[in-house]
Amino acid sequence: MRTIFVGDVHGCAAEFAALLATLGCRPGQDCLLLTGDAFSRGPDPLRVWHLIQAHRAAMVMGNHEARLLKQMQALRAGQPPKVKWPDQQYTLDQLAPVVGEVCDWIEDLPLFIETVDFALVHAGVNPERGLAGTSRDQFLSIRTWPPREGIAGPRWHDYYQQGVKLLVFGHDAPGGLVVKRRPGGHPYLLGLDSGCVYGRQLSAYVLEEDRLVQVQSRQDGSRWLGTSDA
Repeated sequence: MRTIFVGDVHGCAAEFAALLATLGCRPGQDCLLLTGDAFSRGPDPLRVWHLIQAHRAAMVMGNHEARLLKQMQALRAGQPPKVKWPDQQYTLDQLAPVVGEVCDWIEDLPLFIETVDFALVHAGVNPERGLAGTSRDQFLSIRTWPPREGIAGPRWHDYYQQGVKLLVFGHDAPGGLVVKRRPGGHPYLLGLDSGCVYGRQLSAYVLEEDRLVQVQSRQDGSRWLGTSDA
């Protein structure tokens, strides 16, 4: 069994499928773990859902899932969901055939997944307090440290002290791929959101092989420049 981490998919199902094929990911044999923000913004969130189910993937809660959950819960209660951007309505429309399944699944997503070998989070951890001292909001949305408005500034992981186990995160497409290694050794920190939905790459890491794998985006990244990255 291999442990495979995949960065923020954001509805880019064709790239997700291509990445899984490149990896030779084996449903039920490999452990597939996602950094969150799987459905929103991109063209095919429904197929992303089907791929997640087919490969029995596990995932941590992303900030986009937290918002999507509220929208889906409103729909199930017969209320209009609060939608800020057109892409949010598109995601809801595309997932309409499976809204109950996806809503139940998102409700059960953890903020982090931890084993003896690694910890997986969406946005990051509090660099001063570590995993145990990280708040829900920080798990979902931390980027800068000290925290500030906007997305520019020093990243939280610039202040993160090297841990015993690997820490994997996503969320920060503006910051791009992050790989920090022990001297002459394996990485202790991996940021896998390499901006696929913005026209860059979708990234994966195979833990047992210490191997980074990427596929090129098929998206017109300029389409999303006018939307919020929160």
